Amino acid sequence: MEFIRKNISLIGKVLFVIIVLYVLVSELQKSNDIQGDKMYTIATVNRVSVNANNGESVYYTYFIGDSLFVAKDIVYIKEYDFTLQNIIGVRLLMKFEKSEPHNSKLIPNIRIGNNVKAPIMGLKTIIGGEEGRRVIYDLQ
Repeated sequence: MEFIRKNISLIGKVLFVIIVLYVLVSELQKSNDIQGDKMYTIATVNRVSVNANNGESVYYTYFIGDSLFVAKDIVYIKEYDFTLQNIIGVRLLMKFEKSEPHNSKLIPNIRIGNNVKAPIMGLKTIIGGEEGRRVIYDLQ
């Protein structure tokens, strides 16, 4: 007890630093947005797991040129108002950074029809933008 009384200031500072780091890391995960020139392509969902914070981790793959990329994104159920447990194998729109294609983010409200061919190097724009829940049957 004497140790805590003598070092209360140090303990407070350490707790403050831990809380600040936790908040910063949480905000960085939430705002993991594409910083450079963004491009669009099609991702296929491979696995979904539920997180403790009302979100779901969605694991997906996509091709850029001849390269296969494997990625994970956290999607919040409240934001998209539907469960993601039944989307394994579904094709979703995603965006990625042109200069660093491994930096990607799903757009789970836009599904891609099975007959749509994935663009080899991605697309610069998508008709209708990223907003709205819909299925795209043609990317041209």
